[in-house]
Amino acid sequence: MAMKSTKFLVVKPALLAALAIFAAACGSTSNAAAEINGRKISRAELEQTIAELGEVGQAPIVDGEVDGETVRSILSALVQGAATDQLLKEYAEQITQADRDEIEAQISQNTDTSTYTQHLKDLIIKLNAGSLALARVKAPDAKKAAEMYNKSPASLGVLCARHLVVKTEATANEALAKFADGAEFAALAGEFSIEPKANESGGALGGADNVCITLTEYQSGFDPGFTAGALLAKPGVAYGPVKSSFGYHVIYVRPFVEVAEDVSKLLATNAGANLLTGLIATSKINVDSAYGVWNAARGGIVTS
Repeated sequence: MAMKSTKFLVVKPALLAALAIFAAACGSTSNAAAEINGRKISRAELEQTIAELGEVGQAPIVDGEVDGETVRSILSALVQGAATDQLLKEYAEQITQADRDEIEAQISQNTDTSTYTQHLKDLIIKLNAGSLALARVKAPDAKKAAEMYNKSPASLGVLCARHLVVKTEATANEALAKFADGAEFAALAGEFSIEPKANESGGALGGADNVCITLTEYQSGFDPGFTAGALLAKPGVAYGPVKSSFGYHVIYVRPFVEVAEDVSKLLATNAGANLLTGLIATSKINVDSAYGVWNAARGGIVTS
């Protein structure tokens, strides 16, 4: 999470009393607002954070009601913070006092925090200091990367895929049948896909100098239905049909031996951030229905 100002986890914060009304209206009875890999974020923790943000005037309640998007934004940030702790522990890294001091110095240059509670100051510093610690995380070696990729490609925070898109589900199933009979996926993309120049690209999805794309780019720029399908695909296996706003897709995640060098290049530039995105996308995350549902394709909480 990049450090810009102390508004990093706020969109339109609301006060505790209004939040309680919002939750009650949704029929919530759970004490946990969210949970990631067994680490619970309590409703009390969420409500205290929102109340304290509201009290320092970062944003008012709108017409006396909690803005649901605000709650989802803040809770998503808390989930990301918990995931950061888990990743740092896994890679034997930690947030240092130097990290905290650096963030505190940046905050003091931009924001008067004299009215902030100590809890709120500590939370803001910790969440932002996590990005500094993540920058020190080293990418897994080739053997470990291959193991992670083969188990769940998205766990590395990158996706290396081909796809084909057609107008009907029946046509997608026809392409899947041909793949099962031994046809090469790139050839099938050229034969079936309505995407321009698919016969030249073989349905490859990649950047200008890499056959892989970061998962963050998928979450921010691709159709959520397509991204959800890509997250479920296994290396070397055609997956589908996957419906998106463009039609019906068949998705093929390329085998690691094909893309090892490209994966390594992407991880080398920002390993910690990519691995964090991958961890969150492949983790078991539960959200109290009062606040919405976790959507891995978007990397956050959305309305149910």
